[in-house]
Amino acid sequence: MSMSGTSRRSSGARSRAAEALAVAVVASVAVVASVALAACAAGPPETGRCDGALRPGELVITEVFADPDGPDQGREWFEVYNPTGRALVLDGVTLVHGRADGSRSRGHVVSRLTLPAGAYAVLGSAAADLTPPYMTYGYGAELGELYNSGVGRLALSCSGEELDAVTYRAPGSGTALGLDGGDPPDAGANDEPARWCAASAAFEPDNRGSPGLPNEDCEVVIPGRCLDGESRRDTVAPRPGDVVITELMPNPSKVPDAAGEWLELAVRRDFDLNGVSVDRQTDASPPAVIAAEACLRVRADSLVILARSADPVANGGLPRVDGPLPLSLVSGSSAAPAEVALLIGDTLLDAVRWSRSGNGKSRSLDPDFADVAGNDDERVFCDGATPYGAGDLGSPGAANPDCEISPPAGSCFEGDRARPIQRPRAGELVITEYMVNPAGVDAEREWFELTNVGAAAFDLNGLSIDRAGDSAAPKGIVGAACRSVAPGGYAVLARSADPARNGGLPRVDATYALASGDAGNLQLLDGEVLLDAVSWTDAPSDASAQLDRAFTDATSNDLEVHFCASTAPYGDGANLGSPGVRNEGCP
Repeated sequence: MSMSGTSRRSSGARSRAAEALAVAVVASVAVVASVALAACAAGPPETGRCDGALRPGELVITEVFADPDGPDQGREWFEVYNPTGRALVLDGVTLVHGRADGSRSRGHVVSRLTLPAGAYAVLGSAAADLTPPYMTYGYGAELGELYNSGVGRLALSCSGEELDAVTYRAPGSGTALGLDGGDPPDAGANDEPARWCAASAAFEPDNRGSPGLPNEDCEVVIPGRCLDGESRRDTVAPRPGDVVITELMPNPSKVPDAAGEWLELAVRRDFDLNGVSVDRQTDASPPAVIAAEACLRVRADSLVILARSADPVANGGLPRVDGPLPLSLVSGSSAAPAEVALLIGDTLLDAVRWSRSGNGKSRSLDPDFADVAGNDDERVFCDGATPYGAGDLGSPGAANPDCEISPPAGSCFEGDRARPIQRPRAGELVITEYMVNPAGVDAEREWFELTNVGAAAFDLNGLSIDRAGDSAAPKGIVGAACRSVAPGGYAVLARSADPARNGGLPRVDATYALASGDAGNLQLLDGEVLLDAVSWTDAPSDASAQLDRAFTDATSNDLEVHFCASTAPYGDGANLGSPGVRNEGCP
């Protein structure tokens, strides 16, 4: 079989090779006989005695090439490194190969080899005089074939003392398995499977490895540890409340989902992303762990982007990527809502659900709900609207815009939390003042006042305003925020909330769209329930009609005689009244 890089030999060389071959045949008969005897005795391979004083750790196995592309014969090898500051004489060192459990072990005693300080030796299955240029020493067939499947074991010993040993599993045809080149080769480090990786650089056509040269830098992932600069340290895990999911892109339109999906996180405390897992809890797949050699440190009060791809061309132009998103997101539907969760071990850090996602639009959390409880409600998310990168819409790594949020039915928002609307009961709400004939434009300057005479607060949300006896439907008081009226408190309802247009009202608690008149009535309803009503035959001009403070109840205000024209100016002074404060007594 021809070897890559092997030169042609002269006729004299061929003659000497033939003589060597004859000797090798005789030797091979002897080897077969000795192997047969060893097999009968079921003993370990014969060990040699070293000329030099070698100690464990002074030789390091750094690379294994067990499965060449094409025939294995004469092309398998493993690499050994000398980490000491002196040249090492390896004469008499025993090479042992077998299964990981010690079975099927075969050995070879090195005959003549010196390894300089800081150098590599490549020990291969070629005959001693047929080694390719990258192979330092040929042990022939004495170790048997390295294993293409299952787990094998290679060991070096000197005078019966083991110097180094590794177990290996071939990563695939034509690919060597190399010890991480990011750190100096070490006989303790090569015992850790996480420190080995498949080679990517070719040393000959169709075969990848680095025989006789430093290895590639592996992405060495050690659970619970990460590389911080030049040294490794324990990872810092987040705790519940330390991280909040604030935005996600399940359906990019400018790039494929597999590269363009991303997740944005708000960080509340410094921690490492290493070891955090991302999960779709509603499917059968296990959580996917964020694994990296380097410490993926994130800082408090920052926004972090996890993405399927770190390449800005592939991911749609994300401004940066702080860590990998190790699983794909899904669109979600009302029948099958989608979910993504963050965990550390079995502890849930945060999770969000969604039943729809727009094409090329992120799901963006309203900033008022950016905590692990607030983002549980899908209604506090809205579509991203700001173009980024290639043109999809969202705000990755930047503050989210406010969303137009509707609270759950029968609820209102108290700050950033939804709560049930507190409804008044009949008799607790009293209309105590009304302005129906102001100086200026009626449609902008009309208003009325009500007072909470009950013992508990109630909300204006959901109440409606009506005129009895006409065909117009009641006008509801709408709004997501809770419009609460405290016991003994006042609320001013106006046609306009703009002080420049409503005559300078000091406050407006709600607006309504219902015209009044010089003669008319006004009533407040909760659904079909009448809470209070007033009527008048002749309203004052340029002044409100105020209820005498001695008659502040829902029965006394039925009598127009208990009202009188206000005398105190308010706002811009064009009209008289006491909106939102206690009324005067009437003469």
